[in-house]
Amino acid sequence: NNAMKILERKPASCPEMEEIMACPMNLAPVCGSDGKTYANECALCVEKQMTKQEILVVKEESCCDRLECS
Repeated sequence: NNAMKILERKPASCPEMEEIMACPMNLAPVCGSDGKTYANECALCVEKQMTKQEILVVKEESCCDRLECS
């Protein structure tokens, strides 16, 4: 029994609209498959729309821990 739960990549739950006008200001970091940490899932969706790339949620926290981030 593995005690650590590994989150598999999952699509962000982005609204089905051409352009997201505003995101909530809540801080709920997610790690994108592009290696970037986004403030929340909405911010990831905005980046996904702007870059036209498929960015998945790798984990529902910052991409790196405090020891790795500078």
